[in-house]
Amino acid sequence: MATLDALRVFVEVVRVSSFTAAARRLGISKSLASKRVAALEAELGVSLINRSTRKLHLTEAGRIYYEHGLRIREELESAEARVQSVTSQPMGQLKVSAQVSFGFMYLAEPTTAFMRRYPDVSVEILLEDQRFEPIDESVDLAIRMGPLPDSSMVSRPLCKVVYGLFAAPDYLARVNAPPVQPQDIRAFDTIFYGNYDLGAHWRFTLNGQPFDVEPESRLVINNLLGVVEAAKAGFGLAYLPTFAARSAVASGELVPLLQPYWNEHGSMVVLFRSRKYLPDKTRIYLDFITDWFREHLQL
Repeated sequence: MATLDALRVFVEVVRVSSFTAAARRLGISKSLASKRVAALEAELGVSLINRSTRKLHLTEAGRIYYEHGLRIREELESAEARVQSVTSQPMGQLKVSAQVSFGFMYLAEPTTAFMRRYPDVSVEILLEDQRFEPIDESVDLAIRMGPLPDSSMVSRPLCKVVYGLFAAPDYLARVNAPPVQPQDIRAFDTIFYGNYDLGAHWRFTLNGQPFDVEPESRLVINNLLGVVEAAKAGFGLAYLPTFAARSAVASGELVPLLQPYWNEHGSMVVLFRSRKYLPDKTRIYLDFITDWFREHLQL
């Protein structure tokens, strides 16, 4: 009878289309992953995967086995989660994905407080500027900035996301006068956040209606932390979420501009998969950080 470990490896290899990536996510070597799939094929007496130098292809038998194996893995995860739910203390590893700037600035404090309270839980935080799905199935929770598109994930809001205009005192001292309305922005140097379309479309609220400004810029940076640093260095105006600019404003390195026109862009949310039995470690961490952000971070 094929072992459950081999089945888990096979399902992960097929899901990510790579022995190397599957082995890394499972915490084993590539050679061991290959051996387990080969042993599974020998046990079943059929070839499950056709291997080539560039891509893996499922055989017909492999497709059938994968469909059943995926359901078996999901049942095992539900069983494990249900067992964990009756234990007195959460335990195990928790994997959390977060956008780089938000995670860098705000995730360490509540996570370390959580780990001090629950010493049997270990946490791995992955900082990545991946906006929405696809989210690695090995991730328990993902923190992303809304508004959300259609998604198979369940979401819980952490805090509102408001975008505003900021500049360094040094830059403002070099220009004749700061902008007094959104239409003035085109006359100033600007810094774009190049990760997605909010970089080029700066939305404000004008007379109760959304108003978009599309300034041109010679400087584009694909990370919010980089945009903040360039703005602090005095290059020009930056359109930033208040959570990214908060510390620099408090220290006087950035000045908020056009505040009556600022616009809300949804919420920072926690995404997780809808499962009948959410593991204790996941549920308790989710509740913990939600309460922490409600108490400590009103943006």
